[in-house]
Amino acid sequence: MSAYQKHFPHLFSPLVVGKKKKVFKNRILATPMIAPGAFTNDYNGIINELGVEYYTTFARGGFASCCIPMEVPRDSGHMGSMALDEEHKGFIFMHLAQRAIHAFRCNTFVEIYHPGLCMLPDLGQEIISASPMVYNGRQVRGMNEEDMASVTAMYVQAAREGKRAGFDGICLHYAHGWLMNNFLSPLSNKRTDQYGGSVENRCRFPLHVLKSVREAVGDDMVIEIRMNGSDRAEGGIVPEDAAQQALIFQEYADMIHISCGTRLDALARPKMHPTCFVPPAHNLDGAAALKKAGVKVPVGLVGQVHDAVLAERLIEEGLIDYMLMGRQAVADPEWPNKVREGRLEDIRPCIHCDYCTDGGRRAALTTSVSINVGATFDSRCSVNPEFGQGMIRKRFFRDGRKKKVAVIGGGVAGMEAAATAASRGHSVTLFEKGDALGGQLRMFPEHLWFKKELLRFREYMITRVRKAQVDVRLGTLATPEQITEEGFDAVIVAVGAKQSVPPIPGIDGKNVCMAWDVFGHEDRLGKNIIIVGGGAVGCELAIQLGGNGHTVTLLEMSPYYAATSEISERMSFGEFMEKNHVDVRLNTRCLEITDTGVVAEGEGGTVVLKADSVIVSAGSSALEKERDAFSGVAMDVIPVGDCVHASNIRNAVDTAWCAANTL
Repeated sequence: MSAYQKHFPHLFSPLVVGKKKKVFKNRILATPMIAPGAFTNDYNGIINELGVEYYTTFARGGFASCCIPMEVPRDSGHMGSMALDEEHKGFIFMHLAQRAIHAFRCNTFVEIYHPGLCMLPDLGQEIISASPMVYNGRQVRGMNEEDMASVTAMYVQAAREGKRAGFDGICLHYAHGWLMNNFLSPLSNKRTDQYGGSVENRCRFPLHVLKSVREAVGDDMVIEIRMNGSDRAEGGIVPEDAAQQALIFQEYADMIHISCGTRLDALARPKMHPTCFVPPAHNLDGAAALKKAGVKVPVGLVGQVHDAVLAERLIEEGLIDYMLMGRQAVADPEWPNKVREGRLEDIRPCIHCDYCTDGGRRAALTTSVSINVGATFDSRCSVNPEFGQGMIRKRFFRDGRKKKVAVIGGGVAGMEAAATAASRGHSVTLFEKGDALGGQLRMFPEHLWFKKELLRFREYMITRVRKAQVDVRLGTLATPEQITEEGFDAVIVAVGAKQSVPPIPGIDGKNVCMAWDVFGHEDRLGKNIIIVGGGAVGCELAIQLGGNGHTVTLLEMSPYYAATSEISERMSFGEFMEKNHVDVRLNTRCLEITDTGVVAEGEGGTVVLKADSVIVSAGSSALEKERDAFSGVAMDVIPVGDCVHASNIRNAVDTAWCAANTL
């Protein structure tokens, strides 16, 4: 008996859908994820060669279906997906995409969506939605019957284009604050005519679009609805509404999957693209409501279902019929194959940083404007450097002479460099001065309840290094003399960073603790705590300590907390700091630390704040002296990660991967 038959028989059982009995080879479907460079670089996106390669990656990885997004109308302002191609310029690549994907017995879907109130007016399109409103400072016009007929025609044309290109199905995106959700949700639908009010009335236009698409493509194509089980916003769709909507849609739809969240509420975004604070399978309440109501078509679930054991249980117990995977599929497109082969320890875990969905949108630090509209220009994966642009870079890497390589430092960058270099045939020795690999991942995840995915990532990286047969020398402080003596051809320096210690009077006091020294020693802290520095680490400490019963005040001298974090993570920080009663003081500079607290200067002048303990979280800086000590010890000396620029996991992985691939 194979591993999947023994441990995951339901997850890898076929799913038969629709009147024409379309077969999905397993219950694992890929969501329609965007990728930088996968479409022509304008607002009339046409899938290109890189896009074909990108989506075929999921098919090769074992997913039962792959979905490519298409936006209507053209010039709506959202890059990263196909646009309705009235001149059929992109037809050949659509056709090539489905042929490439089908080669792996993977079904192909086109997801069709209209952004509704999230349209950008800059490109000449008038913003329309279910009801008139002002959204993000822009006037939105309520749709009339003529608008509805026009939008319906766009959906029909897009569906026909997908059918003509040879796709197996259409996914109609009725969630997340896009146009159809604007009609379905009472948050945005304030109409008093036949298209507003009751659930049935709010379904009327989305149902008309669905019926029209069905009539256009017939029963040959599978139609899937992506809808919210909940808007996760007060006054929005709740699971009971979703169940009624699904019962209406199932007359023309073959399958329905449940998501959540809306662009009308900033705090709903971290649930729509779940951050590390969101529990696994958090949309199960919506799927359960559909099952309880007697929805007969297969019901799917998306959102934090990254654990194969959990997915198997949900399907076995009849709670869902299939699962969908987005960000985890980007982190490791081989997820289905690895689960099927019993290689769970080889799965590269998604760490829920949301850079793939939010990258490049950090300008919106005080409003939700740019998280709702516009493009993600820098969408990347923190743990998978081959995602998107990495596919292009990989084409230029060439196999050279096999070398004797030293890697100095066993943190994230060092482990990535060592494992990647070894996988390319180099003989690699990894020097780590500590007693274990992991670097900063040994510090934070152990003690933060919301960072457990980083533990999985650490163990995954250690497993990679071990399986790559890297010579790991723990407890060894590498010296330039040693490296020179051993005759390495190339040296990758990944010595990391140190905590920044700002010149604040009193910072050496007995009541002061540096942020990195807090973890594992929380019992040494007093009841009342002031955290100086509101970056990501400061926010995480505030949430953790506030949740543990401490009274926490967070001081940040800039107008924003966690200014370099992704917008979804920032929203979660704000939500959980408020829940844990953290007193956040922005535009506030710490002038002095005293035995009884701090002296700070804020917008109202100088204040004295009392505290039992003061934590300084002022970021980190590259270990430049330690890095530069290895200059000239080999033909190639390449610094990577934090010792070049103290940053994050994404920077550590990416720079190390590039270094190892260009030796």
